[in-house]
Amino acid sequence: MKKILITGVNGFIGHSAAEYFGKEYEVHGMDISTEYRGDGGKITYYQCNMSGSPAELSMIVTGVQPDVILHCAGSANVGASVVNPMADLDGNLHSLYQLLIALRSIEKKPKIIFLSSAGVYGNPKQLPIRETDAPAPISPYGLHKLMCEQLCHYYNEVYGYHIRSVRIFSVYGSGLRKQLLWDIYQKYQSTGVISLFGTGDETRDFIHVSDLMRALSCVLAYDGPEEIFNVANGEEVSIRELAHTYAKTLGEPENIVTFNGETKAGDPKNWRADISLLKSIGYKKQMGLTDGISDYVTWVREQG
Repeated sequence: MKKILITGVNGFIGHSAAEYFGKEYEVHGMDISTEYRGDGGKITYYQCNMSGSPAELSMIVTGVQPDVILHCAGSANVGASVVNPMADLDGNLHSLYQLLIALRSIEKKPKIIFLSSAGVYGNPKQLPIRETDAPAPISPYGLHKLMCEQLCHYYNEVYGYHIRSVRIFSVYGSGLRKQLLWDIYQKYQSTGVISLFGTGDETRDFIHVSDLMRALSCVLAYDGPEEIFNVANGEEVSIRELAHTYAKTLGEPENIVTFNGETKAGDPKNWRADISLLKSIGYKKQMGLTDGISDYVTWVREQG
């Protein structure tokens, strides 16, 4: 059986990937925590600070000899990157750099997927956003993800690596304990209302984590020249529409949702991806937003 190494395996996407790819691969997971936080499944776990322990990282990679690497590790908080950009640089660019250096010590050239972000686009001049549109990040997080993509391209060109960068838009699903859907429920639980930043007219392109896993499978199977893929559903959904759907799923009226008109530094206004490339390699959406929110609400209520 082929081996997959998932960095950041204790994170939302990393944990989902361990479950999903465990059906096809021998799973090896790496994270900074002392133990694997998953809920079962066969996984060989390694504790490692990727940006601070290069010798240990090299030893792990050499021992595993992975056929596939899914690099999910890294900082994933736009607001925190504005407050402390150096920490974000360390968590994103430095950890990736150490991984790519470590891989030079093994003969095998694994397939690698780097989890980038739509944050590299910033506020696009037109929608839908294509992979060929010029990046214009508006946060340190987006800038550092773009630098990571450039590093991946360099290693592909100079060292013959096989790296694909996936620009993930707004991923959500059961297990996500941060960002918009989590925050909505916490506010509802605390106050009985849902008070959000912005005007409600801001838009995002949402993709359920189960569909994200299918998209990653398509990218892994792809053997063409493209290095960068938008990963989304090509659908522009306003935050107001999402919040109203959420309230309805909770059994509440839409008027419990309010917006304060304020914007957060680093947050873009409107997103919708052109996913023509992703569709051309076999991706098809299976989880609609209404069903996805219903699934999430069921899970979050179980958390107590």
